[in-house]
Order: sequence, then C-alpha cells, then structure tokens
Amino acid sequence: MSKPRVLQILSMYHPDGERVLKAGAEVIRTDQYDIPHLCNAVKNVDAIVLRAPAKITPDVIDAAGPGLKVISGAGVGLDNIDVAYATEKGIPVLHAPSVNKVSTAEHAVMLIMALAKSVIPFHEQMKIGNYGSRMEIPSFELKGKKAGLIGFGNIAQQVAKRLKLGFDMDVTAWVREYKPEKHRYADEIGIKISTDMEDVFRESDFVSLHIPLNQYTKHSIDSKLFSIMKPTAYLINTARGAVVNQTDLYDALKDGKLAGAGLDVFDPEPPPKNLPLLSLANVVVTPHVGGTTVEANQIMATTVAENVINVLHGKKPAHIGNPEVLATKLFD
Repeated sequence: MSKPRVLQILSMYHPDGERVLKAGAEVIRTDQYDIPHLCNAVKNVDAIVLRAPAKITPDVIDAAGPGLKVISGAGVGLDNIDVAYATEKGIPVLHAPSVNKVSTAEHAVMLIMALAKSVIPFHEQMKIGNYGSRMEIPSFELKGKKAGLIGFGNIAQQVAKRLKLGFDMDVTAWVREYKPEKHRYADEIGIKISTDMEDVFRESDFVSLHIPLNQYTKHSIDSKLFSIMKPTAYLINTARGAVVNQTDLYDALKDGKLAGAGLDVFDPEPPPKNLPLLSLANVVVTPHVGGTTVEANQIMATTVAENVINVLHGKKPAHIGNPEVLATKLFD
C-alpha cells in the first residue's frame, strides 16, 4: 500500500517532526512559496504542512482538488491559512496550540525585565567603555508595578503566574467576556480580571499583548489606547505584529507618550530594514523567536507531524483549528 503524499512547504521547526512525517508519508518538500508555484505543487497531494511566511489561499486549495484531506500549520498560528475557505470545503486545519506557551511567556517576561532594567542601553554603553552609565541610566524594580495583560489564554496565564508569583507585581488581565474557568485561575494566583480594556491600558506600567490576529483585532492597539497610557509605561508584543498599528506606536514612542516597547512580532515579517520602529533607542526587538526554543520546537514539530499522519489514517486529530468539520468526517 502506497504512503499518502504530503507537501511540506519550508522546514518544520525541528528535524524530529520531519522524521515523523517521512516515516508515515511520502513527503514532497518545497522552499518556494509563491502562489502560482504552490498551485502546481499541490496537485495530487493528500496533505499540506507549512510554516510562515508561506500562505494557503483559496486558489491553492482549489488547485489541490478533492484529494486534499488535511492542511496543517507547522506551529501554533493559523493566520497564514484561509481557515474559513478550508472549512467551507470540509478540510480539517490542524496546528499545535499551547505547546509553546511556556517559551512565549518566558520571552514576554524577558522583554519586560530588559526594559525595566535598561539592559540594552547599559550593554551599548559598556561596549564603548562608559562604566559611568551606571549613574546615568535609570532602572526599575518590578515589585509592586502594575502589569496589564490583554487576553488571558494559555500564554497570558503563564505570564500572569510569573509576574505575580515571581515578581510580586499587581497583575490585571483583560478578557472580552466572562468565563468561569479563567476567573478561577485568576483567583488561584491572586490577579484581577477586567472587561474594560481602556482601564487596563490607563493603569498599567507594562501592557503585554496576548490576543490572536483576526478581523476584529487587526490594528486594534492604536493611538487611542497609546494616548491614555502613562508616559512611563511600556508595551510588550509577543502575539502578532498586525494587532498593533505600528505607525501609531512609532509616533507614541518618538513623541515620549510611552517610555518604550518590547517587540517580538512585526507587520509584515520580516520587517523592512528601514522600519522606523527599529531606529528608536527605547525599543527592544527580537525576530519572532518567543515560541521557538529548542524544547518548544521539538514538541511542536512532532505534535504537528503526528496529528497529520493520524488524520491521513482515519484517526480523529488531537488539535484542530476548525472543529466544525469533524461533524462531516468519519474518524476512529
């Protein structure tokens, strides 16, 4: 019996995932991801596994035809896959949610600490021999400072625990709607829940973003919110670059309306070399690596590969981004 055919677009996040995929399927690998190329490459495949910046559009799905049984992101996010169109076609869209929650949470906390402790300014001054910078550049304790988390999913919950229990910060998490399980967890670790986003922005010394990118959140973090933040406050983004209006953020930072920002994500990615935000001294940046530690990558890649192989063998997926299609499929 021949193996199912899987189109792998770009590398997976860890070689263990690729080994699992190759053990259970015939893998066709491509590192070219323009849409015309993908429309040709996707013919006669049973599954697609991809990572950003590659995208799966309706044209690619249509080019694959009825033989396409499953699409999977190589990691957590699904914003590079047209999930709505795949759902319309009855195709399961898989990913590996939550597996990088610890890595991303640690990264968000690291950015908060780097800003509070002025790590980059001190580093730059030490490299030019200015030991006296220790008396010139301020740094701050986190104890007692107010942290506002926008969103309270798996990653934000890990951030909240570290900030509250590790640094004794005053933490408030914004949620769109009341959910008992999130309130129970908040009560357990001693943080507050709010449904007033503006109040969280207004009161916080550090605002950390943990919301998904969708039609409602795109560019939702903008000048209106920056204008009510403390001028001594910092913005942290380890979510998705496009949830922030980057022009508004640049203006707020340049004009001194915010003290600084820690950014792991950008819109687009990679960001252009002349992106104005990158020129600011009060911005700490990393290249979207918050969730890509060695440990998280290994778990993420193998989870994705196993999930895809299971679906191709008629087994119900463990992680699915459009569970409504399960009603139309027969799985063991």
